Amino acid sequence: MDKMNVKCTAQNVPLRGTPPLRGGRIFFRFQLNMAVYAGIIGISALFIWTGVSYFIAAAVGVTAFILLLNLVLCCLGRFIGNKYSISGRAARSCSVLFSVLTIIISLLGLIYVMQDAMIFINVPYREAREFIQGMQGVRYIEVSFTAENGKTYNGVMFRAYDEKAPLVIYFGGNAEVSFLHVQMRSLLGQWGYFAGFNYLVIDYEGYGINEGRTNYRNIYEGALAVFDFAVTLPYVDSERIVVKGFSLGTGAAVYLAANRPVAGLILAAPFAAGHDLYNNVLPIFRGPLRRLVNQRFPSYEHAPNVLCPVLVIASRNDEIIPFSSSERLAGLFPGDVDFMILDNERHNFIFQGSGVFNRVQSFLEGIR
Repeated sequence: MDKMNVKCTAQNVPLRGTPPLRGGRIFFRFQLNMAVYAGIIGISALFIWTGVSYFIAAAVGVTAFILLLNLVLCCLGRFIGNKYSISGRAARSCSVLFSVLTIIISLLGLIYVMQDAMIFINVPYREAREFIQGMQGVRYIEVSFTAENGKTYNGVMFRAYDEKAPLVIYFGGNAEVSFLHVQMRSLLGQWGYFAGFNYLVIDYEGYGINEGRTNYRNIYEGALAVFDFAVTLPYVDSERIVVKGFSLGTGAAVYLAANRPVAGLILAAPFAAGHDLYNNVLPIFRGPLRRLVNQRFPSYEHAPNVLCPVLVIASRNDEIIPFSSSERLAGLFPGDVDFMILDNERHNFIFQGSGVFNRVQSFLEGIR
């Protein structure tokens, strides 16, 4: 009988380990620390990456989201830890699991918010603009027009000597503005490759001196506005307008060629869809995660509607645009495509590839 009492008494002795309340507290403190660290890292990353005060609101928003998510998990963890009497070790394991989940969700949120800043980069242009203004009245003209959508677009026109000549409309990459592009063509003496053509570069919204925020929809809208403006110019042969795009600008060029009667399309480092660019950096944007891609640029949808001659220039060594994406897009045009493949040129040196400008010139001469 005494032995039975001893055994029963032993059963009532608390087991070794952390009391129930301690498990919840550990979970709460661990998760709270993760919230602080994640918040600091998130806001620091945004500031370091952008360096632009206009992203303060985005940084604060992402940080607030991270903190809120962590605090919710903290409270949930404390409730579970206290209610179900989990030990300190189990609480730590759950904390690690919840923290990993928080980091994944936070990174996806960070990518969603930051993607526009990574794709659209408006670079300084003051010196280049002064260069263009110093040459005005010769062959360089600053262009400004208000489209039917009520938006004002600005850029630069390089005039041909002819009274009325065909036109090249150029859409640049993510760090190009009209003044810099025209200045670079001038300094490198490359206008000879476009002999007999007017050459127009209009900046995207939020680029150069244009107001607004850049996204693929208003880039498409602006591309149509540029064409509609160009055909009204008395010195432009509206029957012979060629659209040329580089990198980011190929999205606008393909869309314009699919929706207006252009005479030719030149694409350098093109891509079939926006998610191809994202996957080239972080290959996770597949299936449902493609919904995180804000800048869709679905050129693969518009390419089958392009009826003009097409010249595609792409490099197998392009570190930004996957060659496979350029190749896929080239195969979607319904007509014949002149596909020039480079082997060694990196992204920003596409036009410096051997024979590239000669190929462009030959293509233009076939239209002129």
